Amino acid sequence: MQQQDGIDAWGTSHNTIFGPAKYQVAGFSWRRILHPLLANKTLPEPCYDLQLGPHVVKTMTSVKLLGVHLDRELHWHQQCTALAKGEAWLIQTACIARTSRGVGARDMRHLYLSVCVPQMLYAADLFLSPPACNCSLLTRVDPAIIKKLHSIQRCAALAITGALRSTPTEVLDVYAHLLLVEHLVDKVRAGAALHLTTRPATNPLHAAV
Repeated sequence: MQQQDGIDAWGTSHNTIFGPAKYQVAGFSWRRILHPLLANKTLPEPCYDLQLGPHVVKTMTSVKLLGVHLDRELHWHQQCTALAKGEAWLIQTACIARTSRGVGARDMRHLYLSVCVPQMLYAADLFLSPPACNCSLLTRVDPAIIKKLHSIQRCAALAITGALRSTPTEVLDVYAHLLLVEHLVDKVRAGAALHLTTRPATNPLHAAV
C-alpha cells in the first residue's frame, strides 16, 4: 500500500481515492493456543490489526468475499445464515400463493426453483456436503442445516400445493414435483462441478481442474 510505486502512489497518479474504512482483514488458521485462564481450553491463534497510515483495519472473525462468508477458522457457520434469505422470500410470497385467488402451482414452483433455491444454495459446492439419503456416516455439515433446508422446502411445497399442514413432507414433495433436499443439493453441486470441468484451456482454472 505505502511502498514506493505502491497502491497509494498509483491512486494519487490516477486521481483515485481508496476507502480503508471498508477494508477487511482476517487471518486464516486452524492453530489454537491454550486459554490463559481456563484449563483444558483453547483459543484461536491471535491475529493483528493492519495499520495503513492513519487508518487501523481491525481483524474480523469472518469476512465476506463475492457473497461468501469466510470464517477465520474455515468454518461455514456464517455462510449458513444465508438460508434465512430463502425463508424470508417464502414469507413475502405467501400472499400470492393463496389457493383461491393466488398464482397457480406451476408458477409458484417456478418461483421457488428460480429465486429461492439459488439464494439458499449459493456457493453450496463450497460449504454444503450432505450425506446420501441412505448413508449413516458422519459428515462435516451440521445436521441443523439440512433440517432447516427441509423446513424451508416444506413451506414452499405447502405454498405450491395448498395442502393441509398435517400432510407428510414426503407426500408434499411428490405432489409439488420437488427433489428431496439431499438430491437438490447434489444437483447444485454437480452443476458447479460441470461448470468447472467445461472451462476452456485458456482459463486459469483449467489445469487445476
